[in-house]
Amino acid sequence: MFMASTDDLELGQDIYGDEVPQAWTGIMLLFLYLFFDSFTGQWQSRMFKRHRDLSMFELLFATSTFSTVLSLITLIHDRELGPALDFIYRHYEIHAHFFIFSLCSTFGQLIIFYTIKNFGAVVFTLIMTTRVLLSITLSCILYDHKVTAIGFMGLMVVLGAVIYRVRRKTEGTQIIKWQGIEDEKAEELVHEWHEHLDM
Repeated sequence: MFMASTDDLELGQDIYGDEVPQAWTGIMLLFLYLFFDSFTGQWQSRMFKRHRDLSMFELLFATSTFSTVLSLITLIHDRELGPALDFIYRHYEIHAHFFIFSLCSTFGQLIIFYTIKNFGAVVFTLIMTTRVLLSITLSCILYDHKVTAIGFMGLMVVLGAVIYRVRRKTEGTQIIKWQGIEDEKAEELVHEWHEHLDM
């Protein structure tokens, strides 16, 4: 809804009006991003519940290692590893920026893991949704960006859905009523289904 409400949105053109053949690839990547962004918090929450001794630093190390290997493969595949290393070698002042960026990124990731471990993925989703809504509001105020009625309605639908889910979970009520399930294993299955609904 928010994308559809954007003024003069042309899927086959860039911001300068030139034709871009990769427009649908970008839309597909956007949907993949949304899917994996929803999946990640749930997966991390499940990891913390199943492995009580798992520390935030171990999860941070695993995530960072995966990201590093994936980035390295991408750089090698696109033949950009050499130019990137050459740029770093020629501009030594970038090392301070790397250090500050890494420090802030690590601190932010630890806060994310702490929130998911202690409060769950739903609370983290609410925090991130509120942050995005505040960011959009500030962008509209500071840079005079326009949000149409459809875009505003889309934002309200997302916020309303998250608030509704948190409210239901806080009250201890279920969105889906399960019947005919009695044993302990089934109770665990029901809990897992409700955790997936938090996406």
